Amino acid sequence: MRRTRLFAFLLACILLAAGAFYLGHDDEPPSAAPEWNPGPFDPPVQYAFIPENTDCHSDLTASPEEDAEPAVVTCSEWRLHVNYTMGEGRQDLDITYGAGCSGDDDAEPNECSSDVQLPDAVSQVQVDAGRRRQSVRLAVTPDGHFVAYFSKSWMRYVAWDLRTGQRAAISPRLDAKALADVSGVEISPDGRFFAVAFTGARPRLLLTEFATARTATFPGFCGVLGLSRAATAIAAHRVCLDAGEDDPAGRTMTLLNRQGATTGEWTGGEFTGSLSPDGRRTAEVLATYGEDGQEHLVLRDAGTGKVTRKLGLRLLSEPSDAVAYGWLDDDEFLVEADTPESVGSFGYYAVNVRTGRSARLGHLPLDLGAQMMPGKLRVEKQRPAR
Repeated sequence: MRRTRLFAFLLACILLAAGAFYLGHDDEPPSAAPEWNPGPFDPPVQYAFIPENTDCHSDLTASPEEDAEPAVVTCSEWRLHVNYTMGEGRQDLDITYGAGCSGDDDAEPNECSSDVQLPDAVSQVQVDAGRRRQSVRLAVTPDGHFVAYFSKSWMRYVAWDLRTGQRAAISPRLDAKALADVSGVEISPDGRFFAVAFTGARPRLLLTEFATARTATFPGFCGVLGLSRAATAIAAHRVCLDAGEDDPAGRTMTLLNRQGATTGEWTGGEFTGSLSPDGRRTAEVLATYGEDGQEHLVLRDAGTGKVTRKLGLRLLSEPSDAVAYGWLDDDEFLVEADTPESVGSFGYYAVNVRTGRSARLGHLPLDLGAQMMPGKLRVEKQRPAR
């Protein structure tokens, strides 16, 4: 009887302690989800996007308590759009996703497309204790095989080789304040180097080699506009500007080599554009270049800023506003034809920088979401007309 009472007393103490533990931890955030370890994924990413009908909102629904520590990650809405043949290649992402496939005959290969939601890729963060939120950029290489994103499980920017499943950190661990200072993320077209740029009290550019995970720090640079193949050329901003602030001298672009040495520097007009994969040119869409008021794709020598070509953009017979997205390859630049009302889209066009001709990418929807980052948009090279 005495042993029974002692056992009951000990059991009651354990239950009371457990109850006190759970009551005292009601306000703590849930434990982190198990880390996602993706396997190899062969199909190239056509584009990454955030859907228009996302559940994330620009404002918080309620203000946090004055002494409460705000949650940093608020949304993970990035998705990868991929095309592939059913039964071919490797799709070991460890994510359940649906596929829309064509063809009913089992003997014929089914061409499929999927929108793969990434549970680890952060799309929006809360950067202070108030109501301010900030979107988080994701980058994809033109071949669709490498992605850079901010990881919810690592709380760092990571580089990801989809074909091997390998990932590597390309930034230190970042809190809300440090995330607010991130100004750009870029990947060299061959996936060998990844760059993250910071503004704030300690502006710097981090360049990480994927194969070795070695990072070089270039202090004094507030933004990155692009990397060439093998990062032999790096386009960066040296002048740090606050939001809404204008540089009276124009935006200054500095061209660096992989060791961080300056190989060229020049002051642009309204703004400087993205660096071509070969590192020789920058491109930008300007509506005020020239006297005719027509929008132009302006190409400059990356080292000197000298205008080398001005191509009039005639995307449609009706008025449209061109939005620059970046280089598809050495010869083609991607632009979107927005409606003049900035509501909706007329679609995406590949502009040949040698001839000035534009071709609508008809296999793409008119609007690819709230945010879009291009990957391998070309399904195949268009054959020249005979």
